[in-house]
Amino acid sequence: MSENINLLFANWTLGVLRKENTLALSWLEEIRYEWCKVAYHFIDSVVHKGASIILCTDEKREWFGKYVLQNINQAKSRPLLPIVYLNAILPNTSELNTRLIEDMFDIAFKNHTIWYIGRTDNKLATFAIEHQHNFIWPFDSNLHAAFHLDSAESSVDIKLLQLYNILDKSIDAIMFSEIMPQ
Repeated sequence: MSENINLLFANWTLGVLRKENTLALSWLEEIRYEWCKVAYHFIDSVVHKGASIILCTDEKREWFGKYVLQNINQAKSRPLLPIVYLNAILPNTSELNTRLIEDMFDIAFKNHTIWYIGRTDNKLATFAIEHQHNFIWPFDSNLHAAFHLDSAESSVDIKLLQLYNILDKSIDAIMFSEIMPQ
């Protein structure tokens, strides 16, 4: 990502966070550059490159995966985003045959990115991390090019919902050219 769009997206994000006018988002304001690096790449691949979203979560964050699936295209003034919830297709993710899954994705989706939320100590996480195009929200991990969360934090579920809200607004802003390089 160019430095110019990185700065524009980070400044736009700061404006949105401050417009919300709540101290509850100050945590994200402090680390917005880390957020913007991974979020912009994901949004750009979906909005500008036509990637379908393959969403998957660990077992503890399945509620969040369902929340995203129910809300991402709900009553929006934007085109529908192509999204599939892998956990619903493959209920037993502990016995993944990643080669078959990747073959299925290659047949079903010309272009796709994997959005994974959860701990990184399982086969589904490994599959998502090793995928060429991914958007990873790992818990308790130090992965490169990912947005890290701490499962021990008491407000981690609230943070997930806040991140989704900012991501949703960011998708709109990028789709409708509110954030453009000068």
